[in-house]
Amino acid sequence: MDYKLIRENFTVRKTIYDGVVQQSAELDYILPDYYPEIYKVLNIRLLPFIQKRSLNGTKLEYELAAKVRLVYVSESGEISAVEQVLSYGKSQELGQAAKSMRICLSPYTDSVSCRVVNKRRVDIRGIISVAVSVTADETKQAVSGASGGGIQLKKSLITYPSRRIAVTKRVTVVDDVELGTNYPALKTVVRADSSVISFEKKILSGKLLTKGEAEVSLLYIPEGSAEPQSIKFNIPFSQISDIEGLDERYDLVLDANVVSCEIKPSSKTETPSVNCELGIDISCLAMKFESAELATDGFSTIYETELESCRESIECIPVPINESHRQKSSLTYNDGEIHSVIYAGAEVGRITCEQLKDGEIILRGRITIYAYAKNESGMPIYLETTEQLEHRIAGSAQEICASAEVHAMVNSASYNLTSSNALEVNADIKLSGYLYEESERSFISGVSLDESRPIESDRDIAIKLYYAEAGEEPWEIAKRCHAGVAAITEENELDCERLSEPKMILIPIVD
Repeated sequence: MDYKLIRENFTVRKTIYDGVVQQSAELDYILPDYYPEIYKVLNIRLLPFIQKRSLNGTKLEYELAAKVRLVYVSESGEISAVEQVLSYGKSQELGQAAKSMRICLSPYTDSVSCRVVNKRRVDIRGIISVAVSVTADETKQAVSGASGGGIQLKKSLITYPSRRIAVTKRVTVVDDVELGTNYPALKTVVRADSSVISFEKKILSGKLLTKGEAEVSLLYIPEGSAEPQSIKFNIPFSQISDIEGLDERYDLVLDANVVSCEIKPSSKTETPSVNCELGIDISCLAMKFESAELATDGFSTIYETELESCRESIECIPVPINESHRQKSSLTYNDGEIHSVIYAGAEVGRITCEQLKDGEIILRGRITIYAYAKNESGMPIYLETTEQLEHRIAGSAQEICASAEVHAMVNSASYNLTSSNALEVNADIKLSGYLYEESERSFISGVSLDESRPIESDRDIAIKLYYAEAGEEPWEIAKRCHAGVAAITEENELDCERLSEPKMILIPIVD
């Protein structure tokens, strides 16, 4: 018997590469002559970022940079800081090429340590990890219709991303910022942190228009004073990007992240000012979603049937995350008493996610709570502790959280002395980004009729009676009785997926 199957294409996300690449960072550093000698190291930071990336065939090439900032105190009690940028060329063989590739590179510091060799020389060692994720589109097929052979199909409507456009644009913002008459001129940067606090987007004539503001938190040593100063200021940024194929039909997932922050003294204004250069990565994932009715089950009213099925993970529309988290921690000075606190804050590392069986999602990351202070002798000291940040959000047990791209921004940090040698720090943190969820579905990829095994039925009977229980599906009744689904629903005036009560069902016998 002749019969025809109609198939339809749909798209799923395919993982090309997912792994972590490590890079050791080593620096034997000798202080310049004009810097004071090292009496005691306060802290050492290793700040990795991606300078550039490219895809050549099946090879991913990128340049990993890391800023090393050493903060120390001299014998006179003066705080000084030096920094050096290390650079590494890296490559990763992906093994295959694919269309609509999306590349995510997330560098973070695993560890860093410092050994003072002598008063002018330090040996710095660290380990940097880069989480590398490369995904692409893969086209699949499933049965969406059939004619002939008495084939009956149960269909389900799915929504899937038919096309993705993934690009990352680097925006460099340079601005001279006046500190104001109440703030002295900058001499040495002790700490400079920056994050995007607002972000807007618009699509216009195939161009992506983005604008926002980045907040810079600066702790510095002023000219002519050993007393550190802290200040916050905002820097606006904007970008117009040409993205081929982009229009209003796409759903946009946008992320702006400050990857580098350079602060230097500036003499362009009469009042004390600084020159600030920010490197901001704007990551754009544009997704065009389409819908299709695909077969999830089938049978024939005439012949025994064999079904070929496939199980696929269908990518859902990304879920935005905008959560607030508070972290409280205690810092203890074991070598004496704390006379005063100069500055207290927190920084959060890479955020990962885990989904529990009930669908709840846990966001985790390493958080460092720190404080610059002075002891009873007036000597600067540095205190820090590293803890686990854990934040829970509601999720769905029907969807699988495949991955997350979430950034943590410390909005503010407050402290209070709890004893002569301890203080408590409260950090208010904003967690923002997206969860990428998938729904596992089974589809029919093929239907085979065995013409040597016809369905046994009494064609002399025009109609059968079937007593259905509450909760039964018309589809299952039709499949069990080898009858047409449309005929049963029409004959019995059924417009529901399940019967709400027991019911006598008429089963038409149709060739």
